Amino acid sequence: MRVLGPLLAVLLLAACSSIQIDEADVFEPKASITPETFSHETATLEEVTIYSGPDSLALNAWWVTQPDAEATVLFFGGQGFYLVQSAPYVEAFAELPVNVLMVDYRGYGKSEGTPSVDALKQDAGQALAYLEEAQGIAPASVIVHGHSLGSFVALHLAEGQDLRGVVLENPVTNVQDWSRNLIPWFLRLFVSLDFSEALRAENNTTRIQSLERPLLIVAGAEDEVTPLSMADTLYEQAPVEDKRLLVVDEGGHNGLMARPSVRDAYRAFIAGLQ
Repeated sequence: MRVLGPLLAVLLLAACSSIQIDEADVFEPKASITPETFSHETATLEEVTIYSGPDSLALNAWWVTQPDAEATVLFFGGQGFYLVQSAPYVEAFAELPVNVLMVDYRGYGKSEGTPSVDALKQDAGQALAYLEEAQGIAPASVIVHGHSLGSFVALHLAEGQDLRGVVLENPVTNVQDWSRNLIPWFLRLFVSLDFSEALRAENNTTRIQSLERPLLIVAGAEDEVTPLSMADTLYEQAPVEDKRLLVVDEGGHNGLMARPSVRDAYRAFIAGLQ
């Protein structure tokens, strides 16, 4: 989206003599949270460090626990996900019978390093290993949950691990499909996005065809970033019998976990797992 901003601005300026910008267009407040400000009747939030790679690079993570948890979730956020802006997710997970590990990608927030496709895959594996080594939770007991960009990470882990289940929230099929959605049709004659080879190689449409674990896909009907058609494609391509697709009417790209219908579907998904 950052790529298109300047181009759209130029086109708009060329077509209009004046553009009205209100205060609501300038300010974009987001709910923030820290381990110190988190407060819940039953859930607790602990800040932990996960060390990844041969250089033991430090990743910042939050471990949210419930006394009566029925499942453990390993959550991977989208492109703009930061722990300090994860209040909607933390609050939603705190209302579910789950423990959840949430990680700042390397280069994000307090995590060290520089993000890359290979590095994110390595870090995801280390986060899963942390749950087993530090918390005594085997991969077979873990549900991986990926939102948007995080769907690539979640399905990558599902390829090589015997997980308990997979949740995809507004998922991406592949970067080619994603780029076609990022650029409006009337600009495609003037602009194209050239993705690196590493990004082009990430293809959830292919990856999900080998999925062997129960699957829940949650998608917003009005998502303009990763449209519903992507969720439909992945649902159709998944070979597992135990799969569910929840389409949230009027739901956008963010905020789906705050919906009671989504949390109800999550509870039902957990209850149906072996």
